[in-house]
Amino acid sequence: MHKIKVIIIGIVGAVVVSYIISTLYTRYKYPVSLPDDRSSGRSVCIYENGQYDLIDAEEYIDSVLLGVMQDDWNDEMLRLMAVLLRTGVYYQMENQVESQSDKSNLINETELREIRYTYSELKGKWGEEYKNASRRSKSAVSDTRGVVIRYDGQVILPAYHVVSVGHTVSAEELYGYDIPYLRQVDSGADRMSSDFYTTGLFSEDRLRKVFARWLPEGQTTTSGGVNILKATPSGFAVTIDVFGAEVSASDFCMQLGFPSTNVHIDKPDDKYRVVSIGVGNSLGLSLYGAALLAANGESYEEIIQYYYNGVTVS
Repeated sequence: MHKIKVIIIGIVGAVVVSYIISTLYTRYKYPVSLPDDRSSGRSVCIYENGQYDLIDAEEYIDSVLLGVMQDDWNDEMLRLMAVLLRTGVYYQMENQVESQSDKSNLINETELREIRYTYSELKGKWGEEYKNASRRSKSAVSDTRGVVIRYDGQVILPAYHVVSVGHTVSAEELYGYDIPYLRQVDSGADRMSSDFYTTGLFSEDRLRKVFARWLPEGQTTTSGGVNILKATPSGFAVTIDVFGAEVSASDFCMQLGFPSTNVHIDKPDDKYRVVSIGVGNSLGLSLYGAALLAANGESYEEIIQYYYNGVTVS
């Protein structure tokens, strides 16, 4: 009975949200936050201050960009990031499993990977530099208005990461199936990043305590050690043996706080040494590598077409 109530409540909640979004869209037709001559014709439904509202996709992208941009990125890198974010939003709009409005130009922000930052969060991040950062973000979004990345005429899924392992990896290596625009390319400059290596030393006792809190009782044994069981050709671990328990690499790294599953484990003395390479999964575009290329005078179009095979930017 409890499960039935939960299901009913979930269905009612989904219907209510769907109704609200549809009503908002019918009422406004286009986002009310931008004048018609600047509207993209695409809207994101947000929930703020106790009420739902529609904002233009361009305004939404600006709030995301202002939250993720780094203060050492130049204007060309900001334009590139604006295009990545817009492409991501458009891709998710056009590939909704069940569009709540049966329209590919409207989406609920809870369905988006790109997280919007509130005014207070942005003020907290930038402090006295907020006005200048906001101006630069708005300019980057405006300069690239409507520009997205396409492959064979279709908006792509713009995978990106922070620091690669010295090269990007293909979708086939990570997931076992080919995505033609996600192929391996060199990104050797990433090795200069201070975040390229992350190293941790762990006693056996500490590792046992960490995983005893997480793994079901009885899965580990009193013997054995910690070893990589399976890894991709580029060194991304898939499964790891933790004292007799088979653990996914993503769970292992999450529990120990490593930023990449490209991990290497040894035990040179009485402690285990875990070395993680890169930040993220090395799929798609490297933000660190892209920022260096932008600083060296490459255009955002050239950088995007370097990291994504066979795409157009328009």
